[in-house]
Amino acid sequence: MASLLDNLVDLSDFAWQRLRTRLDGLTDEEYLWEPVPECWTVRAGEGGAMTADGARLPPEPPPFTTIAWRVTHLIDVLQAERTATWFGQRPAPEDGVPGVPGVAAEALRALEHAYEVWRGRLAALGEGDLTRPMGAIAGPYSEHDCTAFALHILDELIHHGAEIGVVRDLRLQLGPRDPVILACLRGDRAEIDALLEKDPGLLDRTRAGHPALLAEAAARQRWAAVEMLAELGFDVDARSASGRVPAHYAAGAGQVETLRLLVRHGADLTVADPVFTATPLGWAQWFGQREAARYLQRQEATGPA
Repeated sequence: MASLLDNLVDLSDFAWQRLRTRLDGLTDEEYLWEPVPECWTVRAGEGGAMTADGARLPPEPPPFTTIAWRVTHLIDVLQAERTATWFGQRPAPEDGVPGVPGVAAEALRALEHAYEVWRGRLAALGEGDLTRPMGAIAGPYSEHDCTAFALHILDELIHHGAEIGVVRDLRLQLGPRDPVILACLRGDRAEIDALLEKDPGLLDRTRAGHPALLAEAAARQRWAAVEMLAELGFDVDARSASGRVPAHYAAGAGQVETLRLLVRHGADLTVADPVFTATPLGWAQWFGQREAARYLQRQEATGPA
């Protein structure tokens, strides 16, 4: 039977993996995107050092915050000295001090490090520590135990992670899209052919610049587009923003003909998704798609047919 500490660490890892997957491919433009005026974000201060907007007494209602601000806040929450000292631990020298990243790649590296620091501190607790009051080091929370503090940090990780995902989704919907991408996602072969007639190299550039386009179409359950993109040579094993391959979506939706199409184009049916570690067969079984599950079981037993 899993212990309380095991459950806390597992929940933390689950929330982290979900967030990290949602941040795959984050660009500098997305990182700093301000969807409304007067956002709180990160910006260069005096001397060029990056700082995060803020106030000791936040205004009401609080300003909308960018992905950059939210990621920076999470880095601080996870890596702050108190996630060691309130647990009765000493920060290790290699833990470092939370910074304010100015670009997306730097932010992802810093966030990954911050999570490693937090996870190490959480996992180092003993079962007896979880019910121990944190004491004077925790100030007004001195009577709260370490479990309460761990749950607070996990709440920060979960709700800010959800906010970051929503902002990315919002930008995707509001941001400009290339006409060829829109035509691909609609499965509009006539429009694609018209665009290729004007620019014969367009398809090669689109495949190179948007390798996960077929996965995006599958995630949106646009099966005609999936078929068209497979025929146009897009990667049938590319992963979507959430780390799933097209076969996961087809299996979960019971799209047997799409599964057959993907298999004909060489799809790997053994790939596990990053959250549930389930193959397409597992998805078909979980979502009660019996015909799809039978097809995938036959593929597992006999290989591509």
